[in-house]
Amino acid sequence: MSTPIKEPEAALQAASTNNNSQHTIARETTEANVDLEKQSTQSSASKEAKGEEEGVQTGPIQLSTVRRMVVFLSLALTMLLASLDLTIVTTAIPEISQKFDALSDATWISTAYMLTTTALQPLYGRLSDTFGRVETLVGSIVVFFAGSAACGWAPSMGVLIFGRALQGVGGAGLFALVFIIISDVTSEEERPAYLGVLGAVWTIASVIGPVLGGVFAEKVSWRWAFLINLPISGAVLIIVVLFLRLPRPKGSFIEKLKKVDFIGSLVLIGAVVMLLLAFTWGGKTFAWNSAKVVCLLVFGVVTIGVFLLVEWKTPADPAVPLPLFRNRNVCLSVLGQFFIGITMFVPLFFIPIWYTIVKDSSAISAGLHLLPYLLSISLVSVASGFAVTGTGRYRELVIVGSAIMVVGAGLMILFDENINQGKQIGFLIIMGFGLGLNIQILLIVVQTAAEIKDMAAATTLFLFMRVLGSSIGLAIMQSIFQNASLPKIHDLAAQYPQYGSDLIASFNNQALIYSSGFPTDVRTQLIHIYVEGLKKIFIATVPFAAVGFLFTIPLKHIPLRANFKPGVAE
Repeated sequence: MSTPIKEPEAALQAASTNNNSQHTIARETTEANVDLEKQSTQSSASKEAKGEEEGVQTGPIQLSTVRRMVVFLSLALTMLLASLDLTIVTTAIPEISQKFDALSDATWISTAYMLTTTALQPLYGRLSDTFGRVETLVGSIVVFFAGSAACGWAPSMGVLIFGRALQGVGGAGLFALVFIIISDVTSEEERPAYLGVLGAVWTIASVIGPVLGGVFAEKVSWRWAFLINLPISGAVLIIVVLFLRLPRPKGSFIEKLKKVDFIGSLVLIGAVVMLLLAFTWGGKTFAWNSAKVVCLLVFGVVTIGVFLLVEWKTPADPAVPLPLFRNRNVCLSVLGQFFIGITMFVPLFFIPIWYTIVKDSSAISAGLHLLPYLLSISLVSVASGFAVTGTGRYRELVIVGSAIMVVGAGLMILFDENINQGKQIGFLIIMGFGLGLNIQILLIVVQTAAEIKDMAAATTLFLFMRVLGSSIGLAIMQSIFQNASLPKIHDLAAQYPQYGSDLIASFNNQALIYSSGFPTDVRTQLIHIYVEGLKKIFIATVPFAAVGFLFTIPLKHIPLRANFKPGVAE
């Protein structure tokens, strides 16, 4: 941040107390400073005018306190809506599979949503630059509403899977637009506090999602895991339409449509879908060396190369501006987010499995055991956001948080059959503490370093890498778990053929561990096999966490700006 230029009157008043020579020097210095200030103002005005001509957001917009609170409420509800849908369906999947008698298709309930949410993230940044933030957010809400309705009233598994894919299309926009719009209406100095609260909303939704899904499936109907989105998205839509006012890009619809990098976006979507399917199927549905998995991996990587070439040849408004990667802080944060995304989601998905296997917890109870982890992330995220807003420093928090994250990942390896409850809670808190210090603040690092015209693209690229990392990481970890556990379970089934079918079936339904009448020694051996498989997952998480930490060390500290866009204050 540049040193503030003194007001001319103050400088002249100070100079009047000195001799004539000093007065002359002070006057000349002041005049030079005024000239610099004018040049800076003219340059800023020129950039702003250019940005407005191009239809690009040119800086944060100052809102009245009341309107800002209403806007933030709508963004928080949007975040709740998108985050809730990530986890609420997990505990309802068994009931859904039984209803449609389609257990073999059950994985597509999650996969369809994951594919579209991940693949479309980068597109929404440029769409919002081209068509407007509010218009793009409204479109995302409408698509998400339609997908939720299709799922809630689905007459078949096929319609449900289609609805989940449609939800993902809208959900990608919900996640992206929340973080883009918050950067439009807050200065860099105050933004960390708002991002911290949004992080808390995400963790709260992650906690209550599985609980609500389980309650709906057991007490009411699994359909309400999707229908609950309708009143929430309706309320969000009304608030956004009535109260969210942001500048609209200039130009006709056709002119705007021509600016969208559809070719680059479609190539990227194809590459992401191929890679995600390869990692989702590899080692589980198909062998890693099978033709389908190998072809998906090879063509996915080749298509990434084609995408980079397309973006390099796209002079204006590419879906992913490649010059972003020449910016040290943006490049390090975006690449590091891939590995941090893997690290963050491993406990979220595999700790409930550990409690189901070792402690015979129900799906709802297993989800509640995540509270120490999620509350730690939530509270530290809020506290760190306010700390950055108050001090203006963020680099140190990111590095310390990433280091603690590595320690927490290492401690997860100690989760075995005999670990006491105090250690369980303590290790989860440590892991959450480290993540809480960096997952939202790293977005500040990106937004501070990126040029304003690329803010939306940089934000969606950051979120895309987090989601991509979590999706690929979870697929890899599930493959590790299956390859470490299933052969040993088959060996155990060969030793006890009278329990063979139930032993093998327990891999997809851990409740059978305690409901199939296994003798104590058989159950003990089975639990140990699963615990050792989970331990291999936790071991594999450590290097990912370490790489994420290494990406934070070279980050530079760029001072936070407190400016708002002039002339638009309400």
